[in-house]
Formats: sequence, structure tokens, C-alpha cells
Amino acid sequence: MRIGDKAEVRLMSGGTLQGHVESISRGIYDRDNPQSRELLADVNPTFNWVRLAQRVPVRVKIDSVPDGVMLAAGITCTVVVKES
Repeated sequence: MRIGDKAEVRLMSGGTLQGHVESISRGIYDRDNPQSRELLADVNPTFNWVRLAQRVPVRVKIDSVPDGVMLAAGITCTVVVKES
């Protein structure tokens, strides 16, 4: 995965958004270790079946939203990153 790769955001509520990888973080903060906050992304481990070490924070910038698709905080989606 690289900055600039195309990303497809498939909303569980229906609709697909197009975007691209804007940034990739090098690590994440472990909430169980209060000493590990130094300049790392604070990722809430929402899914307990995903190990923190396997998660890579990636920021996807949405390039276009189709007419009729309403975005709201908390919408579940699947993101597919395609190599450029």
C-alpha cells in the first residue's frame, strides 16, 4: 500500500465512494500501556478479534460522493485499496 493508491469505499448502507490513500501511519498507540502515547495514532480497538499489531492506520481522502449517498459518522464500510 502506498500514498496515492486508489481506494474504493463500499458502504454497507449502499453506494460506493472513490478516493485515494492520503497517508499511512507507522504505528498505533496501545491503550493498555499509558506510556506509549508519544506521537502515535490513538486507534480505538473496537474489534477485539483484530490484533493491534495487525492494524495499520491509513487515511483515505474521498474524491467523489455519488448523488443520493448520505454520509454520517459511524457508517460501516469496506475499503478496498488498489495498487496504482
